[in-house]
Amino acid sequence: MKKILLTFALFWVSVIWAEEGIPSHVELVTGAKQDAQFLGVKNDTVSLGGTIQGKFTVIRIHKDRFKSIVDDQGNDLLNQPQAAPAEASAPDSAAQEPAIQDSSIQDTVALDSTLQDSTQADSLTVEHSIETPVEGLHIFVSFERRNSESALAEQLENLIIRLLKESGTPAIFVNRQEFDFCNDAVCIKDFLKKHGAASAYIGRITSARTPDSVMVQMSHFQFSDSAKTDYVAQTSLSAIKSMSDALSKDKLRGFVLQLQGEKVPIQNVPVQHAANNKSYLHVETNPEGANIMTRGNDDICKSPCTFIIDDSSKTEVYAYWSVDRQMWGAKAAIKPIPGDTAKISLKLKRVKPELLIHTIPEGASIFGGTTPVTKKTKPIGSTPNKYSIYEPGLSTFQIRKIGYRDTVLTVFTPPTELTNVEINLTPISDKQELVAQQEWQHERKKDFIGRTLMGSSVAPILLGTLFIYLANIDYEDADKIKQELDRPAAGGENFQARAAENKDLVDKGDKKMTVGGALLGTGIVLLGVGFVLTF
Repeated sequence: MKKILLTFALFWVSVIWAEEGIPSHVELVTGAKQDAQFLGVKNDTVSLGGTIQGKFTVIRIHKDRFKSIVDDQGNDLLNQPQAAPAEASAPDSAAQEPAIQDSSIQDTVALDSTLQDSTQADSLTVEHSIETPVEGLHIFVSFERRNSESALAEQLENLIIRLLKESGTPAIFVNRQEFDFCNDAVCIKDFLKKHGAASAYIGRITSARTPDSVMVQMSHFQFSDSAKTDYVAQTSLSAIKSMSDALSKDKLRGFVLQLQGEKVPIQNVPVQHAANNKSYLHVETNPEGANIMTRGNDDICKSPCTFIIDDSSKTEVYAYWSVDRQMWGAKAAIKPIPGDTAKISLKLKRVKPELLIHTIPEGASIFGGTTPVTKKTKPIGSTPNKYSIYEPGLSTFQIRKIGYRDTVLTVFTPPTELTNVEINLTPISDKQELVAQQEWQHERKKDFIGRTLMGSSVAPILLGTLFIYLANIDYEDADKIKQELDRPAAGGENFQARAAENKDLVDKGDKKMTVGGALLGTGIVLLGVGFVLTF
């Protein structure tokens, strides 16, 4: 009888201790936190227990998936000497009933026991959602990129979505920030697939092997039909002229065709040029921050910087620094070697670049820019003329002389030297063209005269107004004297003197009024004539 009682007691104790673990706080490497009962570690596998729907459940997760496991006193349970976890007394541990529950952890939430595989065993069941509906739609997720590529990414996103729509795929744009609960593209893909998206376009922009290029990569996942193949496309773009490179030779359209799994014409296939076919130039200046350019091109970058050189022949490199219309510059000539990076250092010195324009014959008007010349356009000078250069690079001028064809001139003005340009004007042989040019000249003269007259009208109008004002002052003084003379007590020699003074003030006022009226009238006439001629 004693043996039977002892056996029953041992069995009861084993059941109690098998189902209860140490109350602990669990944190996974993904950042998820959970309270559970720590049952032990065996063969680098952690056993945890908890209550799900009134039943005690045991799950086992590899030790590497945990960041920490501590008890209520802060003791490290994860890294303690390994011991075999308590074994459940029933064959199915998920069906055991808890023998003892601490009142302080009655509301403990167990780890999810419905995880499907080991890759998901360290995740807690949390239902996420995004604002944009995705069910049955083709979702285009914004590029993963660095801040420096944000502008490029937005431009590419708009163009790719438009090309996809033109090809028959109405893609819906979703900002990557809506997937803030995901750490990678796989998570985004799984979420979209789970929520019924028809397909997903997920990509990123990263640095390429060479410093002057960026790599654009994108995957097209098709969820609606498991028999369809997923496609991947990638291409490299120039970091300096990204959009020009993307649009050249239909490179971006070829990229979209790859995403759709369509055959790409040979000329559209993005080609990774071998590094040994490219030449690079690294430029440093003293002081730093100078604008760098090559002959015939606008600014490329600010020093220190590295850029690609397309021309394998001798290249002229310029550096300049402009502050308050004062310039410092330097120049160097270099012959690049294919597959190599040349390095040069330039020391800036004070420079005064100028542009000298000659025409044959002389006396032609010079207009800046490419805006069509009208009768109101003001010329910046006439030939021959010399101009100081404060913004080096490509500049455009229009040359016009009556009797000769207009000439549009685009010239590169370097920051370190005088640029001398000579133009031979071509006479007009077409009579109608000559008549049209003469009419333009006539209208221009009318406009000039009209503006001159309107400008000239300001002085007489102001002077006339002033004289009229002074005349009114004289009239007011004369009126005061007249009121004194009208009094009964007035008389004698003082009366005669005051009467003479009154007459003198009236005469002065009349003269001033006459002059003022004439000036004011002249000014109004000039203003009116000038207005008619101008408008």
